Amino acid sequence: MRIDTHMHLYASADEGLRDTTAYPIVEYGRLDGVRFSSRAGTVEDGLAALAEAGMSYAAVLRSYELPGLPFPPGGERHWPVPPAFPEHAARLRAYNGWLCSLGARHPELLPFVTVNPAVMSGRESAAHVDELVCDHGARGMKLHTIAIRTYPDDPGLRPVFEVAADAGIPIVVHSGPDIRGSGWALPAALAAILDDVPHAPLVLAHLGGASWRDVAAVAERHPALRFDLSEIVNWAGAPNGATADEISALVHRIGTHRVLCGSDFPWYDPADTVAAVEALPGLSARQRDDILGLNAARLLRLA
Repeated sequence: MRIDTHMHLYASADEGLRDTTAYPIVEYGRLDGVRFSSRAGTVEDGLAALAEAGMSYAAVLRSYELPGLPFPPGGERHWPVPPAFPEHAARLRAYNGWLCSLGARHPELLPFVTVNPAVMSGRESAAHVDELVCDHGARGMKLHTIAIRTYPDDPGLRPVFEVAADAGIPIVVHSGPDIRGSGWALPAALAAILDDVPHAPLVLAHLGGASWRDVAAVAERHPALRFDLSEIVNWAGAPNGATADEISALVHRIGTHRVLCGSDFPWYDPADTVAAVEALPGLSARQRDDILGLNAARLLRLA
């Protein structure tokens, strides 16, 4: 069984192309020959990409980002209470509802819902996620703290982590540096969530991205933490990225049982990610199978 734990899908081709264009990949430095997907990221595109890669399931995830990506007022680290943009709550709920409707129509697409502390209070967000899990088939969560302009210890997120932990659903969090150097998504900042909610099933996306050198220490401190290989394997050998040998060594140091395969579609095609994982040196056939799907199947309780 092969599972893509990091796929983004869009309601229209225009929306998908707008997102991939607006979010260029710069943190790794320049690398010639990176294979980007030619697909726009529609549901049909995603299903075709999964079939091409021989994948049985995909976690479909995105974050809910405010227009213009505003910062918390007054230069604060966190969003205030009450929320600064409550008028977006209906749209956020509708977006999560759309995700869950995908899962209802296509059982191979697993909805990973999202929250934003600028839009809903911690209590509102926790109740919303609980309802989505219990009544609408949500299978996990996604957070992109760079895009929502806050740190992982935002008080508006803590109740959500607790709900996710109690429900046993994984929380995929973007990890890596940001161009402002704010540290919103550095591995150590994200892993600190586990100091407060130690049983939260947290997955650090991109194996830390261009902050991959910080991952080993974080993984050692938090043995329940998991990681996905989305994007970082596509940029192996980039100036700020890890080489294939370094990725493999880091995966072994973390423990292959803690590592998942994600594509970050539609930036990259799942088939290319699978090929990159299969090409990592020093992995046994069983370890590759675990990374390509069996670890995720256990985490998501899939047959």
